[in-house]
Amino acid sequence: MKLKYLLPLLPALAVASCTSLPRPVATAPAAPQADALKLLTESSAAAGDPYQRFSRVEVDYDGEWSNFATKTQAILTDPEFRKSSSEIYFPKNARITQTHRGPGGEKRVTRTRGGIEVVRNGEIVTDEEELQAAALVTDCYRVFTFGSSALLELGSGWTMIGQRSLNGERCTLIAGSMRPGFGLSEGDGVIAWIGDETKRLQRVQMSLLGLASTAGADIDVTFGDFQPGPQGTLWPRYFNERIRRPIDTQAHEWRMTSLDIR
Repeated sequence: MKLKYLLPLLPALAVASCTSLPRPVATAPAAPQADALKLLTESSAAAGDPYQRFSRVEVDYDGEWSNFATKTQAILTDPEFRKSSSEIYFPKNARITQTHRGPGGEKRVTRTRGGIEVVRNGEIVTDEEELQAAALVTDCYRVFTFGSSALLELGSGWTMIGQRSLNGERCTLIAGSMRPGFGLSEGDGVIAWIGDETKRLQRVQMSLLGLASTAGADIDVTFGDFQPGPQGTLWPRYFNERIRRPIDTQAHEWRMTSLDIR
């Protein structure tokens, strides 16, 4: 986090607890461990392999940011606009469109292999940091939406790093890298928590190197309320995001309110 974001928060930092979770770190390109790749493949199959199978997936989300997140990362959280969103994913074309809505109006984001375009209340955004933040958000939400299926398609170098319990289930943790990373990052580290019994992706940890103000931070999202969807798919409907470093605190809570697959 940049110093300008940290200075007002020194009292909170003094009392904040540290996380015991492993740190997601981007590594040099490497072949995956066979067991780790097999587990991720099974997890993707348990969800119905949505990233690989469908040409268009449309979701609606609605949620709330924590005060800490909005005060320290206003450009990323964008609370005046990112209250609810309608998002359309075109996996085969690596294209994402997001329409965010909030008290400030409407923001439209289009993410392609060629770049990022943001239009806020009808005006094209040219600020470089805002564009970087929007690119980071779209790339992260591709993983949040498609889970293990997206990680299998886009990640590499998967290795097993241990076990932890979460949501009443023993999980195996596998670490990998996203290259390119989230937003404009060359690479980001990811850790997937996969349930030993259900094979569900219960949590994903990630670094956020695509924005200068989050370059020293990492976050995780825990998934819940899994429900069946069309064509043999399974989707989490509840998402809870925590900042894990530089401090451990709540960031964002949201729900999937609609889903359409084509």
